[in-house]
Amino acid sequence: MAAIMVVAGLTVYAISGPTRVFRTTASMVVVGQGSNSVSGHLEYDYAFFNGSNLVALALGADATSDQVFAMQIDCDSSQAQLVVFDKSDSNVTVIATSTSIDTVKQQGVLANFVNSERFVAQFDVESVGNLAGGFLTVAGRLNLDADGCPHTVLIKLDKDKQDTAVGDQDVADTEQDARSKDVDLRVQRAGRAHFVGVLDVISDGGTNTVLVPLGHMTFRKQLKELSPG
Repeated sequence: MAAIMVVAGLTVYAISGPTRVFRTTASMVVVGQGSNSVSGHLEYDYAFFNGSNLVALALGADATSDQVFAMQIDCDSSQAQLVVFDKSDSNVTVIATSTSIDTVKQQGVLANFVNSERFVAQFDVESVGNLAGGFLTVAGRLNLDADGCPHTVLIKLDKDKQDTAVGDQDVADTEQDARSKDVDLRVQRAGRAHFVGVLDVISDGGTNTVLVPLGHMTFRKQLKELSPG
């Protein structure tokens, strides 16, 4: 991939809540337009991105150890954002905002309340940092608490035999906090998802369209719960 330009400025999102913010690890294959240096023929330009790459694009600069990729979602699962969450001050920079979320829910055999949901969400990518727009379609599964809010459970309890069939899988943490001593990042999970989409990336003095034919997310430890006002 071409080197990314740095564009100054951050967009800080004012959260209206109530929402929960989950540390999210992500991995994706991205494909841009390239050309053969010898023949000049058009060719695919493949790269591997993780969540920290999305963070850097949204910030227009390298992320600090506190600036991590996350998802915030309300308790009705009616609105969600993919964000950069700054653990030092709880500020967020929005990467993408949901335009629609549809869900189906399930009460497990041993549960006494509806304890999980599957969702498909459409997100518009914001124009922020080195991102100029795009879209993501995310499909996945979330655990729910007795109040119907997404929440974490121990990984050994986060099971659905259909995950493999629908394309959901765990994403290893290869990002800033990969060596964190925070045990909860490794033992808690709120759910998993996969996604496709398009990113419009500012690079080489222009805006280039980058395809995301396949990506995966793991929703891990809850970082914050935010209330209205």
